[in-house]
Amino acid sequence: MVLSLKKLSLAFVLCAAWLVAGDFVIVGKTDKESGIYAKGEKITFSIQALEDGKPVTGVKVKYKLYYDGVRNVDGEALLNGEPFTVDAQLDYAGWVYVNCWLKDAEGKNIDLKRGSSNGVGALVAPEELTCAAKEPADFDEFWKAQRALLDTVPVKANREEVPSLNQAFVTYDVKVDCAGSMPVSGYLTIPKGATPKSCPVIVSYHGAGVRSSAKSYWSGVIRFDVNAHGILNGQPGEYYENLNKGELRDYRTRNSNNRETIYFRDMYLRVMRALDYVKTLPEWDGRRLIVTGGSQGGAQSIVAAALDHDVTMCVAGVPAVSDHTGSIAKPPHKPGWPTFYFAKDGVLTPAQEAIAKAVEYYDNVHFAKRIKCDTYISTGFNDTTCAPVGVWLVYHNLPKECQKGLTMTPAGNHGTSPNTAGNKAMSEAIAKK
Repeated sequence: MVLSLKKLSLAFVLCAAWLVAGDFVIVGKTDKESGIYAKGEKITFSIQALEDGKPVTGVKVKYKLYYDGVRNVDGEALLNGEPFTVDAQLDYAGWVYVNCWLKDAEGKNIDLKRGSSNGVGALVAPEELTCAAKEPADFDEFWKAQRALLDTVPVKANREEVPSLNQAFVTYDVKVDCAGSMPVSGYLTIPKGATPKSCPVIVSYHGAGVRSSAKSYWSGVIRFDVNAHGILNGQPGEYYENLNKGELRDYRTRNSNNRETIYFRDMYLRVMRALDYVKTLPEWDGRRLIVTGGSQGGAQSIVAAALDHDVTMCVAGVPAVSDHTGSIAKPPHKPGWPTFYFAKDGVLTPAQEAIAKAVEYYDNVHFAKRIKCDTYISTGFNDTTCAPVGVWLVYHNLPKECQKGLTMTPAGNHGTSPNTAGNKAMSEAIAKK
């Protein structure tokens, strides 16, 4: 169900999640379709397991009921073919969710389909959520300085044609000179025979991990898929595995005690330079420049829209790098990925204080305030990687002047929470001549 308000599109995806493990399926629901509750209101989660479409009986399920991802209550149930329920209640604005594990006769977990969700969640009074983050007074000056540094490097690209997966397009492996440690690296696809100023552009950014860019195609659209690290594309799997286990193993939190050396600084320089490059393409129509990605890619999309106001639409799924201060909030809640620090009892060590100060320059809660284009975000209430509290705070900080939308999936986890409103808006923007 999608609700549209003036300058606001709020999409609710049905609460049921289908989690497949071989022939096993779990269905999780909230008693309110939206998964949104008032403070003090009773929340009832309903959970059932199916095998080959039939209710499971005689199987034990263990579950944890989590409050804001920082405290939990254990429970278990013996399935009798009917849904069992778990009740919760929260007297303050926050997040509640339940995760379940099916157990075999030996007490071992019954594997669920990789990437699927094993629970369902709810938000309580999200409009009252607050953030402990403190925007640095020189936030804009810092990023203007990074832009100035980038501008010292000419937008020079090496473009090599490579085999295309779609014969209606020409595909290139592109490297673009950039400030920082690595170039922009991505696959560029352009419709064959595209004339000057005829095509919209979509720049897509990657989630966490180490992988090649992808060859992406959309009829009549230029697409530039940018890998997160400026590394080579189209290499054997071993190349990426070795980088992931070696040189890039700890990139997420590397040197995070200094705003100049944190890994995301160079990544965000590449985010901006990718946009610089596509704007030089003669086939770009000069009107539609869309950025998109999920998780870490969602974070990069938000940064792209905040730092380059030629971007006309941002579609950011379950955005990471948001709300780093969760563990020092009152009450505390789970910070967003990559969890640069987690304060015990809300107290930072001296080392954590340095990290906390540096990463404030990289929080989407602050970048969101600077976006001027249409922006669509998604979250799942069972997402324990990019917690929905942080995603909501990012959404809440988008300027009122933006056309914006939030797709919320109560039973969705990090990989099963579609950006319904965003995908619809992007398709409509592409179709519009």
